Amino acid sequence: MAGGIFFYTDEFQTYDMGPQHPLKPERLRRAFELLQSYGAFASIEVRSPKPCAVEDLRTVHSREFIEAVDRLSSGEPVPFAHRWGFGYGDNPIFPGMYESALLYTGGSADAAQAVLDGAPAAMNISGGLHHSHYDRAAGFCIFNDPAVAIHRLRQKYERVAYVDIDVHHGDGVQEAFYDDPTVLTISIHESGRTLFPGTGFVSEIGVREGTGFSVNVPVWPYTTDEVWLHAWREGALPILRAFNPGAVCLQLGADPHYLDPLARVCLTAQGWLEAVKDVKSLGKPIVAVGGGGYNQTTVPRMWALAAGALFEIDLPDATPESYAWHESIPFLTDHEQPAVAPHDVDRAREFAEQTVTEIKNTLFPRFGLPNGD
Repeated sequence: MAGGIFFYTDEFQTYDMGPQHPLKPERLRRAFELLQSYGAFASIEVRSPKPCAVEDLRTVHSREFIEAVDRLSSGEPVPFAHRWGFGYGDNPIFPGMYESALLYTGGSADAAQAVLDGAPAAMNISGGLHHSHYDRAAGFCIFNDPAVAIHRLRQKYERVAYVDIDVHHGDGVQEAFYDDPTVLTISIHESGRTLFPGTGFVSEIGVREGTGFSVNVPVWPYTTDEVWLHAWREGALPILRAFNPGAVCLQLGADPHYLDPLARVCLTAQGWLEAVKDVKSLGKPIVAVGGGGYNQTTVPRMWALAAGALFEIDLPDATPESYAWHESIPFLTDHEQPAVAPHDVDRAREFAEQTVTEIKNTLFPRFGLPNGD
């Protein structure tokens, strides 16, 4: 089955919240065409996704919320739209949003089904919208496609891990599985003390049977590759390995990059990629979904790097001259390091050490891991 399955359609462009909104659907096209210019799809099968079935949505969202999205999308007057998370700001109402949200969610459900059918990896870059809740849109997200994909994976796999490397906490996915010991949720993100959605602290470890199966790795603004990877590899990766999932849903938010305008974590593309490689090294089937990323020159190359790692395709660092955005995206990796003041690096390192220590003390014993004491 080739090197895996890549889900894409130009119809993803319809999930468009307007010219002033930071979430630009153009980034999806740029990423797809970058991989296309490399000839990557000679070894990756490309499929068009189907809209998500309503019965799949109901594994994650309330009937009333789904119906409200449908009505708002078609222009029906819905009293108190803000009750469902819509209005000015993060989640404006736009025509056709129901259909476009069904499509990106369907892409993740189809990617999960491809893994169930035997694909070693399947990728839906339009997905990764991890902030939506049971009955409320939030943070540019209408439907929670990673949660839908995880429910599909659970049809076959006894244990599924969700790994979120977006700069924002994966709060909606954590919430969906907060009491479920069969789903391990891991999120490494800028601290909720300094960034939306204001959650994702180490103390959020799950409830009831799910206690211990929510892992949060908050980092401080101006965290660099070295510090971020230390927090990831010392705090989260050992738990992921000990959990030994049957499959992984990997959220590939590209907004921890130092050029991203909506946060202050300072990663390079190649530093961020190390976590993708770590997940790949587990040897488990992977459903990869997109996520945040608001710089049009960083998102395409980071997702291309991730696709290369997940589908085991060697992509030269220099982008093809035939690529339409070659001049603005000449390389996949960063050839410059972010300029971070030494005192900011020290503060970020200190915060990361505190985070790792707290995770080891709180969660490592639950997984039979030594906590260093």
